[in-house]
Amino acid sequence: MLNKIMFFLPTLGGGGAERTVIQLANNLIQQGRAVDVVVCDLTGEKAKLLPEVDTQIQLIDLNCGRVFRAIQPLRQLLKTVPYDTVIATQSHSNIVCAIAKRLAKSQSTLILREVSTPSKNMKLTGLKKFVFNRLVNWTYCSANQVVCVSNGVLEDFKQYYNYAEDNLSTIYNPVLDSSYLQKLKAPVQHRFFSQDHQVVLAVGRLTEAKNFGLLIRAFHELHQIHPKTRLIILGEGELRSEFKALIAELNLTGVVDLPGFDPNPYAYFKYVSLFVLSSNWEGLPGVLIQALASKVKVVSTDCPSGPREILADGKFGLLVPCEDQKALSDAMHQAIYHDYVEFDAEAFKQHCLQFHKDTVVRQYRDLLESKV
Repeated sequence: MLNKIMFFLPTLGGGGAERTVIQLANNLIQQGRAVDVVVCDLTGEKAKLLPEVDTQIQLIDLNCGRVFRAIQPLRQLLKTVPYDTVIATQSHSNIVCAIAKRLAKSQSTLILREVSTPSKNMKLTGLKKFVFNRLVNWTYCSANQVVCVSNGVLEDFKQYYNYAEDNLSTIYNPVLDSSYLQKLKAPVQHRFFSQDHQVVLAVGRLTEAKNFGLLIRAFHELHQIHPKTRLIILGEGELRSEFKALIAELNLTGVVDLPGFDPNPYAYFKYVSLFVLSSNWEGLPGVLIQALASKVKVVSTDCPSGPREILADGKFGLLVPCEDQKALSDAMHQAIYHDYVEFDAEAFKQHCLQFHKDTVVRQYRDLLESKV
């Protein structure tokens, strides 16, 4: 019987990986399981999602800062607490958790979750890349299962690390649930929301991966033709000043807004004409799934990995090549002002069910029960 479960991850910051762990942990504890969520750092912004954690969950802050410093405290925890299953998320956390489990000689089932595309996300070269590759192959083979969040991530993982073990599988993230549907209904005030404007929305951390610079430049082309268009980018990150400078350089200060992080970006969907994902790489972009399920029009780069699976090869939205400013601008123009994709409502409903909490939690429950 599966009774005691640990989730291990670096922080409870505002990323999609963290939110997915919280969703899984909340659902398992609501089923009567005992769940601990173990993190390395909860200072400042790294505790942003703390209010979303079910109060029944035991939250353990190792207070060790960097992930690699968690090996010894995690080892001690695994020696002390008889967990049935330990679930780690993100590559560095996965390696640390696997090492700590070996040192503790723990008999817990180990599940590692791979949430992004390593060939794009990992920036290591030379000796560092070689060492990390060896660490992955040494530690991941000890896992009972390595769960990738998309088929694209799984294939990229195998190729990038030359990984030959047969313990890989795909389970999508539990992106859709009843609470999400409630969040869609929340009211939002913004100066762009009027009958005169066609508003484009993007959501994500202001980082290289999301490539909002491309989106701003592509939007500039669209705005030159259609002055009533507006752009909102929700999120925070290290490239805020760079994007603000680009907005000023293109004379878009009054028509592009960077309001910052919003814990409920979904409420914006009902006010906008289009959602755009401009990323260079992803794992499984939850916000694209949520935008799709809200029935707002969507345009996405065909980046590795996730968008092509989410949009079913372009059946449910428009896909454009990465780093192609004109293609992105043209797709936004087409989606707002011309013919958008047409699809069968029942096929759309069945497609979205793959990403529903009930479907995903059942898959994880079946996986965990089979490994105990």
